[in-house]
Amino acid sequence: MNIGKIIRDHRKEMGLTQEDMASRLGVTTPAVNKWENGNALPDISLLVPIARLLGITTDELLSFKGDISDTEIDIFIKGIHGKLRSENYEDIFKEVQKKVKEYPNNENLKWKAALLLCFVRLHVPNKNREKYDKVVCSWLSQLLKSEDDNIRRRSAEYLFGVYYGKGDYKNAEKCLEYIPEDSFERKLNQANLCAKTKSADMAYAAYESLLLEEVMRLQIIIYALQAFGQQEENYEFAHAAADTGSCIAKCFGLGPYQENHTKLELAALEKDVEETVRIMKILFKSCDSILDYQKSKLFSHLEKTNYSKESGEKVRATLEELFRDEKRFDYMKGNSYWESVRKKLKN
Repeated sequence: MNIGKIIRDHRKEMGLTQEDMASRLGVTTPAVNKWENGNALPDISLLVPIARLLGITTDELLSFKGDISDTEIDIFIKGIHGKLRSENYEDIFKEVQKKVKEYPNNENLKWKAALLLCFVRLHVPNKNREKYDKVVCSWLSQLLKSEDDNIRRRSAEYLFGVYYGKGDYKNAEKCLEYIPEDSFERKLNQANLCAKTKSADMAYAAYESLLLEEVMRLQIIIYALQAFGQQEENYEFAHAAADTGSCIAKCFGLGPYQENHTKLELAALEKDVEETVRIMKILFKSCDSILDYQKSKLFSHLEKTNYSKESGEKVRATLEELFRDEKRFDYMKGNSYWESVRKKLKN
């Protein structure tokens, strides 16, 4: 019997404290606490008064009401969607609220109902939203305690949106605690909050940091696609990926090294002497440009990282080690530039 959870959920939905409930029923606050924690059951004589107080039937209180299936939930939500053009928000809201009250412990229903009303509320004048938002926010707040990671996270994201839209940045920030720290959604929402509550420089830095992270992630994906194209000997695709990666690097000001280094592997696979020489010259010349993104206007508010001469030499040493692989670059023998590089490496 899940009577304790039913009492707690309905009490909170009505905005009652345990003290309020105890006072109205003529019992002690610890008694209500024990019911809700499953340490004791209400006296049988209190079942009807409790049900009346909570606005439910005794069957619902005693969990005799069968739960709604996921299929039934989807049918109900689809039916509500069909009424959006023909019925006003007030009627839709009442119908959805009634269904949630019928099955107060079904998190899937509560989540999908809240999601639906979050969408519909955007078409309601601001002055009429407050009473609806109170109920929707109470559902989403309850779902923050869900054991379902997806429901808990998505509820936090939508609740953040409601609070943020209303300018309640304090409660919006609390929602971020339920969203994984390394997720894009949390970082973007943190940047949005920063833009509202912090200095302009801090807000720029927050957005720029997120942008740089996403650009680097995109470059990793592009390179993986290029590598797969090479593996499949689909060189047309590999070139398209490499060109795209180069365009991204140029677009975001990542520097000539980032624009060209992935093309070297393609040139070696295709034994393209002229292209290999072209790329080699660029890479050797731009060993110090690994952190060129710091010169870009798009990342001008990020904290600068010192790039010493020694760091550039390490990049150069890595390149030189690569070009010591005579087997890989056997097609370069006889080329004057290649031979001059090889001569230096031997010295």
